[in-house]
Amino acid sequence: MSLSGALSNAMSGLVANARGTTVISSNIANALNENYGRRDISLSTNATQTSGGVIVANVTRHADPILAYQKRLALADHSAASAQSDFQATLEQLIGSVDTIGSVAEKLTRFETALLSSASDPSSETRLRNISVASEAFAGGLRDTSAGIDALRSRADAELANTVDRLNSGLLQLEQLNAQIMTARHLGQNAHGLMDRRDATLDVLAEFVPLHVVERDSGKIAVFTAQGRTLLDERAVTIGFAPTSTILPHMTVENGLLSGMTINGKPVGIPGNGMMNGGSLEAQFNLRDVSAPQMQKRLDAIARDAIERFGPGGPDTTLGVTDPGIFTDNGLNFDVANETGLAGRITLNAALWVGSSEPWRWRDGLNATAQGDVGQSDLLLRMKAQLNLAAVPGSTVLGSAPRSLVDHLQELSNTVAAQRVGSEEARVATFSRLTELRDAAASDGVNTDQELQKLIELEKSYAANARVVQVVDDMLSELLRI
Repeated sequence: MSLSGALSNAMSGLVANARGTTVISSNIANALNENYGRRDISLSTNATQTSGGVIVANVTRHADPILAYQKRLALADHSAASAQSDFQATLEQLIGSVDTIGSVAEKLTRFETALLSSASDPSSETRLRNISVASEAFAGGLRDTSAGIDALRSRADAELANTVDRLNSGLLQLEQLNAQIMTARHLGQNAHGLMDRRDATLDVLAEFVPLHVVERDSGKIAVFTAQGRTLLDERAVTIGFAPTSTILPHMTVENGLLSGMTINGKPVGIPGNGMMNGGSLEAQFNLRDVSAPQMQKRLDAIARDAIERFGPGGPDTTLGVTDPGIFTDNGLNFDVANETGLAGRITLNAALWVGSSEPWRWRDGLNATAQGDVGQSDLLLRMKAQLNLAAVPGSTVLGSAPRSLVDHLQELSNTVAAQRVGSEEARVATFSRLTELRDAAASDGVNTDQELQKLIELEKSYAANARVVQVVDDMLSELLRI
């Protein structure tokens, strides 16, 4: 081999070493980036040179599409479970339990205690006014809880608007990255960085909707939901949603007071049609349109039970058939056709307010014509017994079995607590699954020990090529001195 050939071989080796060092440095720098695809460099003989040498044939980006698909499904599951868990935790705080200070059940217990205390000394005006304070606190607890459920629905609606915005912007970004990757490949440029960005965008979108990705020969990808709904194929779809700033109990998608979702202007039923199942998008729709309204209905049914127990036909025999009882629907008698949102409207009868000049009506009856015997406690005791009386509820939401008002609230608290525990367990389970898949992806990703070993080999190769260059230089220098 000639000196020029040896020098050419050594120089090609140095160029390959430099490229390899760059690739390894990039791998090590992105070792903790889960969207980074590990790169490997491939060398081949330089067929254009008679003396041989090496060229960088290819830089390969490693990616496992099956593992990526499983990870994105796990991202969607965990995102949905987290949304449900947060909702149930907040709901449990709103409703509480009997031993939770400020809960509806605890306020009902205070109402019962105030009735019993006043019955032991019915002549005490202070004790009668304490009943007013406790009963209004109970009604206020129902109203506050109802308002809290409205706030949860509004929060879900706002989150839906944010999710739709991020979906639209993410899909447009994928469309642009598709074009850039295809152009880069056509021009023979390295598109690996663009692919990393594309994978990162896909992982973000997978939290909202589980995705299935198909890569075309051109380098572009098509994106579908796990159930087959097209989101991106050449062009990104446009997802529509109109947020509602304030949500009240009677507002639904069915009556047109809440927005559903559209794709390219066509309605998409979520939840229900099965094409967009999974992820936080469906979870937020479920929370706004299913879970929260169901809890609102139970709360309204309990409010109705409280109104009917202390209304006409109850312990106060002075009430006429159409007279408002102790608890009212915004001061009026309750209409069974207007149960929706009742928990947010329940109030104490104005004649029994704490500032009333006639607190004796607790003792003698709302429609009593005059104050009776101050030692009479029969009505107070009947009202106290009414709280624990097992009766068939007027609302079918509470079932058909005879239950007391105390039982209804305890069952509500227990149900909410059980749902919170179940949702938290689901969140932990989905997080464990996601962690397993991330670990599996990491095991096929950058191994810094292996990369450092490759770097040592490149250092040795660099030293050998540099030594060849030095020897050729020495030989040429010696020849020139002859």
